[in-house]
Amino acid sequence: MSTSDRTVNLVYRPDDFLPGLADEILRRKNPALAGAAERAGFGLRFIPVHELTPASDDRPRLWWHGEDLLSTRQCFQVDDFSWDPQTSHFLKAIYRTVQESDSLLLNRTMDGPEYLTTDKLSIAQRAAALGIATPASVAVPYGRHARSVLPLVEEHLGRGPYILKPREMGMGFAVQKIDTFRQLSSAIDMAAQAGIGYLVQRYLPHTADVRVYLTAGDIIAALHRTAAEGSYMTNVSQGGVSSVLPGWKEVEEQCFRVATSLQASCLSTDWLLTDSGPVLDEWSTGFGSFPDDEPKVGDAFFSWVRSKLE
Repeated sequence: MSTSDRTVNLVYRPDDFLPGLADEILRRKNPALAGAAERAGFGLRFIPVHELTPASDDRPRLWWHGEDLLSTRQCFQVDDFSWDPQTSHFLKAIYRTVQESDSLLLNRTMDGPEYLTTDKLSIAQRAAALGIATPASVAVPYGRHARSVLPLVEEHLGRGPYILKPREMGMGFAVQKIDTFRQLSSAIDMAAQAGIGYLVQRYLPHTADVRVYLTAGDIIAALHRTAAEGSYMTNVSQGGVSSVLPGWKEVEEQCFRVATSLQASCLSTDWLLTDSGPVLDEWSTGFGSFPDDEPKVGDAFFSWVRSKLE
């Protein structure tokens, strides 16, 4: 692997955030990301999406300040959603340009359609097909048709409480807990104006949630998260979680079932811990979600990146 291969390019969308917030998030994440990258022999570069121009002549090209980033084989992670529909389309152009090159797209670590990495409705449908419990979900129609979903929600999800969330968004943006059916009606009116797809789910009371990190066919760590505190359970494959999380074996088996179905070599899965057992909330790909203060996850991820390049 030449030195030209040793850059990881993170393409992000600063216009989705308040001025300065994206830079603050990157400053907070950069030490852990850069440290893990450096230990594996990589440099890390953050690129705002508006600075890039995807193109094609005799091969895919991705221009950045006069340089074609695809002239050498590199690693990229490209945000694949945005609040702004036009930004989303442009991100997809960059995502697919990298995918058609010989560079490595780090948040494309599975087979099958790309919507299975972002669309929470599709994620719930795939999980249900695998026999894995997920929250009951109903997609909200667009614009003036949005309210037409209310009778179906009342029939299939009851009269509350609910979770109203974007179908394709991350970091908990615009996720609302709605207590009553009447409140949901008003919330859907507002969601209908957003220009993006929304989903209504039955709210499931839970004591905590667990994020499980899988890389190269192995479970690297699990993060047990509550409202007040969280704890890491590392070396999960060696049984490190068994005394902390009752019913862990069930979660472990279901994680492997998901990864096998997606043929995913790098995946994070989120589980709600309910009285009736673990319920899959969603999954994600790429490295933006690994914990800042748990180096085992970052080290495993960048070791996987090296193996993919080599």
